[in-house]
Amino acid sequence: MNLVNKVRQLWQLLLPSPCLWCSLAVADHQQLLCADCQQALPALPYEVCHYNLLWLPAVSSGLAVVHFDSLLSLGWYQLPYQHWIRRWKFQGDPFAAALMQQQFQILLLRYAAAGQPLPEAIVYVPMHAQKEHQRGFNQARILAESAAKQLQIPLLDVLKRSKETVSQVGLNRQERLRNLTGAFQLVTTTPLPAHLALVDDVVTTGTTANQLAILLRQHGVTQLSLWTLAVTPQADHSSA
Repeated sequence: MNLVNKVRQLWQLLLPSPCLWCSLAVADHQQLLCADCQQALPALPYEVCHYNLLWLPAVSSGLAVVHFDSLLSLGWYQLPYQHWIRRWKFQGDPFAAALMQQQFQILLLRYAAAGQPLPEAIVYVPMHAQKEHQRGFNQARILAESAAKQLQIPLLDVLKRSKETVSQVGLNRQERLRNLTGAFQLVTTTPLPAHLALVDDVVTTGTTANQLAILLRQHGVTQLSLWTLAVTPQADHSSA
């Protein structure tokens, strides 16, 4: 146990850390949710759909045509995930960021333990350089780094957002498509693995993932898994 971990453990004994949902004390300094809140987290029926949410009509009906093969998400883009994602994405909350990475890793471990096929490498939805500079981070990249480390799978930094676009929030499917046309490019000449996982924070209409899927398939990818923190219910597409 390193010194920092020892200090954190001692601090936990003196002043226990609060659960990020109910605010009661957690049992261990490495936990961000108490055991009861962890158990109460809303979950999608992963076993029923064999860890591919595209098999669920409630999900697939909101995505129309998709160019990726499977979808894995923690849950719906609703509370409490919506709160934590927005806290991280728009306010840079480090605790919300750590919690979302932790929950993402838990899901991926369940996915791997269930015998689901792991990709050969992981990529992520890129952010335009100016926007990333303004925000200070790309949450999709951080999630992808976390997933790659957890699963011991290579992370490929091969996608670039070459066109600055307006926010996708509030746009319908057609507007999102026009907004993203020509926005991405591949920045490698090395052949890509046949099976990739594409990581993003939220999938709404699937437009961003579809644009990247088309680009990746043009360069040899035959199987593409989309991994996100949340999926937006169909009724909420106009406000996600």
